[in-house]
Amino acid sequence: MKYVQVVILKRAGEFDDPLTYSIPKGLEFECRTGRGAKVPLRNQFVNGIIVKENMDLPEEIDEKKVKPIKEVLNFSLTAQQIELAKKIAKYYYTSLTRSLRLMIPTAIWKGKLDEPKKRYYRIRRRGDVTAPTDIRGSKQKEIIEALTGQEKVPESDITTSKATIRSLIKKGIVEEIEKPSYEKSDYKIFPLKDFKHKLTSDQEKIIEQIICSTKPVLLHGITGSGKTEIYLRIVLEAIKKGKQSLLLVPEIALTPQMIDYFKDYFGPHLALFHSKLSDGQRAEEWWKVRTGYAPLMIGSRSAIFAPVQNLGVVILDEEHEWTYKQESAPYYQAHHVGEMLSDLWGSQLILGSATPRLESIHKGKVGDYTYLRLAERINKKELPKIRIIDLCDEFKQKNFSILSRALKNKIEERLSDKEQVILFINQRGLARAVVCRDCGYTEKCPHCEVSLKLHRDSQIRDPRSEIRNDVLICHYCGFATPTNIICPECKSPYIKHVGIGTQKVEEEVGKIFPEARIIRADSDTTRLKESFGPIYKAFKDKKYDILVGTQMVAKGLDFSNVSLIGIILADVGLHVPDFRSHERLFQIITQVAGRCGRGESVGEVILQTYQPEHHAIKMASEYDYEDFSNNELKFREKLSYPPFNNIIKFTVIGDDLEKLRKHIEVEVEILEDIFKANDLDFKIIAAPALIPKMSNRYYYHVLIRSKNPHVIFDHWKVPRGWRIDVDPIHTT
Repeated sequence: MKYVQVVILKRAGEFDDPLTYSIPKGLEFECRTGRGAKVPLRNQFVNGIIVKENMDLPEEIDEKKVKPIKEVLNFSLTAQQIELAKKIAKYYYTSLTRSLRLMIPTAIWKGKLDEPKKRYYRIRRRGDVTAPTDIRGSKQKEIIEALTGQEKVPESDITTSKATIRSLIKKGIVEEIEKPSYEKSDYKIFPLKDFKHKLTSDQEKIIEQIICSTKPVLLHGITGSGKTEIYLRIVLEAIKKGKQSLLLVPEIALTPQMIDYFKDYFGPHLALFHSKLSDGQRAEEWWKVRTGYAPLMIGSRSAIFAPVQNLGVVILDEEHEWTYKQESAPYYQAHHVGEMLSDLWGSQLILGSATPRLESIHKGKVGDYTYLRLAERINKKELPKIRIIDLCDEFKQKNFSILSRALKNKIEERLSDKEQVILFINQRGLARAVVCRDCGYTEKCPHCEVSLKLHRDSQIRDPRSEIRNDVLICHYCGFATPTNIICPECKSPYIKHVGIGTQKVEEEVGKIFPEARIIRADSDTTRLKESFGPIYKAFKDKKYDILVGTQMVAKGLDFSNVSLIGIILADVGLHVPDFRSHERLFQIITQVAGRCGRGESVGEVILQTYQPEHHAIKMASEYDYEDFSNNELKFREKLSYPPFNNIIKFTVIGDDLEKLRKHIEVEVEILEDIFKANDLDFKIIAAPALIPKMSNRYYYHVLIRSKNPHVIFDHWKVPRGWRIDVDPIHTT
């Protein structure tokens, strides 16, 4: 008798190791690696994935205790998906259960949605002659007339009742046929329409270099340089060879124009994956890919696990975005998974950005990636000029508005010219904190060591209205409370709202420009499914003059009528204790600036800051990526930060702070001994998290920096409850 190993797809952590089952008679050819299977476990039947087939029984297992597989399920994973899951489990030190669940939509592995099928009807054939008999009533005649002369008619085209159809089926006059909803497409038919744009000579050269490259490609192209058109042509090259393609974007809901662009060339043969899909919708898209119906998949980071059958290319657009890092277990990085896929399939990997990650640019410098540069916009237009405004000078000149005099004047000019404006602020809400000006008391969450943020419900209220509905909200646990009129500590009436958020900007700008039509895009206004789409379309259709937004307005949007960008406060996040803070600031300034000057008018950016001399701000204002990246890489090399060392972050949580500290001290000593015994350079830092207390629990981080931090897993068992994040994107 032969046996298989099955990974149970239950809650991760409950059954992490593969379990052994026997193969019952009649299922010998069905029990293959990657196939879904229903198996007995305790007193119930559960679903799992076969990860090893046709094996002999290990000596340590009693044959009498081995149970047979109950049945095989109608879905399966490819050999490449199984191997990818194993690689992810090993590198990110997670369970195979967790990594396999990345590959399969919940509705499929739970057995709630089989392969979608369509129902058709046709007149039953008797020999070589179609001869309906025993037809009664006008409704039956109507159906027969609709089916006569047709090979088959979809159920959706039959307008009469189902009871009438069932009656004809029972009589043997009509037969029902079921066929899969999705079948492999003829890839030769794509693109479905002629190209909208002719390639420039630079684009043609880049495409040729990408096709010839045997390494991953880093495409460093300034905003508006035509990277999307290059992606389209590379995807079509892969499809010509009968291969599927993956195009990843930071957040699919924020890139509606890219989706629309590719739909023109692929129609319904485009699979979309993103976090706002229901379980049923995600399963539907999964089957589109699994059957080969969709040659192209577009989605956020999880789309990288789509069940491709023959992968030709993986593209990460805006590859610098931190959203490509999964920040819950398993903590995978899409770039690294893309490299794994490229090795498994022998496919091309392309990373595109105007401001690449420093890890990526370093790989380009040392030759691990093929580095390609697009230094000009398609229409030869210059990048918008960025003008730095010192807010300290504004304060000295008695200007206490959130708008500098220069920005206010420029907004007036653009509005009078019927042009549009984007105002960017990296903070939602009304204010970052509420502080008493007499005693310094700050309103804090009673459950978290973090200040509460002031919000006003402006969803249904005119921002110019004097009617207030203020509330203080914790952005970490959701605690909310009304605002205080007087200080609860010293009873002072001088309560000040410190800092500015999107709601505050919307209100103030509405008062300064009462005739302007203003719309806001932040996580408060885009909570609902597809809620960014209407905002994007309304602004693109010029129904609004000013768009106030957070980082979502910086991601790949193209508004031809936007000629002015105002960065309200560039300093937000600058002094977060994270070695990537300067890099993030440079990237966001450059990306936001790239949203304007794409039409007929010359673009201009007004950047407001209290630190005009900061090197990241100055270099971003000059678009000097080369000097900035060189300086930052020298800084990282000196301090042994990535890409020159690797990091593993552990998050340790406890209810008792003293016990938590002592526990961490003991484990850190063990880790230090492991590195010393292996003669490896290392740095271990144990410190409270940036938010040290949330929901009445204490958070500590243990950060390990070394060339090979994975060595610890060979000699040390991770304590229960320690969250493991390999290659963290945030270290605070």
